[in-house]
Amino acid sequence: SPQVSIRLPRVGRTLRAMAPKAAEPKAEAPAEAKEAAAVAEAAKEEPSELEQDAPADKRKKVAAGAVAMCPQDATLNVLPVSFGNLFATLTEGGMQYLLAGIRANAGAKRGRYMFEVSILELVYPTETQGSKGPQPRQLLRVGFSTAGSSLILGDGSDSICFDNEGGLTSEGKWEKAATKFGKGCVIGVLLNLDAKSPNANTLSLFKDGQRISAPKAIPEGLQGKALFPTVNYRNMTVQVSFGPVAKAALPFSCRMLADAAA
Repeated sequence: SPQVSIRLPRVGRTLRAMAPKAAEPKAEAPAEAKEAAAVAEAAKEEPSELEQDAPADKRKKVAAGAVAMCPQDATLNVLPVSFGNLFATLTEGGMQYLLAGIRANAGAKRGRYMFEVSILELVYPTETQGSKGPQPRQLLRVGFSTAGSSLILGDGSDSICFDNEGGLTSEGKWEKAATKFGKGCVIGVLLNLDAKSPNANTLSLFKDGQRISAPKAIPEGLQGKALFPTVNYRNMTVQVSFGPVAKAALPFSCRMLADAAA
């Protein structure tokens, strides 16, 4: 049976001298370096990668170009670029404070699939004197949501997502779950709905092919439903890819959503 559903778009001196010299305090490492070291230390304690190579699948694939982000299922401030699956956003005046959201036209109910997102450009709009909008000014959320639900990830229980600050939002709650990422890298969002997998019903995040989060459980309320790739962004231009070939291969073979069986 089909594993991917595609839907139509919706709208003292001496004493001191004798005393051993105190060790000089080491310069504190930058926050990002400390964070990376913590992640690396945690990785030593964790078991090896549990994800396995995807088995061969000779079934008919979805048509080329059939899986895509749907401009008709997007917030009004999304600006699709005519090529390359690029998306910008309106940033004039107060629009710079709003998240843009767009959802794909294909969702997965079972199996294991991935899509990729890259930040191509960061935008720094001029703010009105004395005004201060939401922080961080540049924000990216990547995850999955159900059909017809809010286009803003984390707005309710119908979605789950990671963000570029290293957070995970699930059932309306934010927690630190990954390392930060930014412009110029390829982010892989892996949805595992394979009941036979040790990581069944989880969402994982990868940066340039390397895992940067542990598999995070998908809420029971989302299990068994078609889950659609969804992207939110503010003050940036992003590129979304569904494959069929990954731009940044993972340590194991994994199908992109555009390589799913029809």
